[in-house]
Amino acid sequence: MDIIDLNEKRREREEPQSEHASCGCGEAWFELRGGPTGNGAVCMTPDGCITGYAGTPCCVNCGKPVTLRLSTN
Repeated sequence: MDIIDLNEKRREREEPQSEHASCGCGEAWFELRGGPTGNGAVCMTPDGCITGYAGTPCCVNCGKPVTLRLSTN
């Protein structure tokens, strides 16, 4: 007989699985909505580093707006 600690499984599910931001539903992919043209916009350096964005990050899975903390490193 296997014994499964359900509280441990719930904690594992609630913890982010990577260093990436994630939605409460577990999704880690977002799209920007509602920027200046109705769609999101991203500002990037020539080497591909994102320096700013316009719009609201929304989960691609459930559509929920997500508040992201931007790194200042």
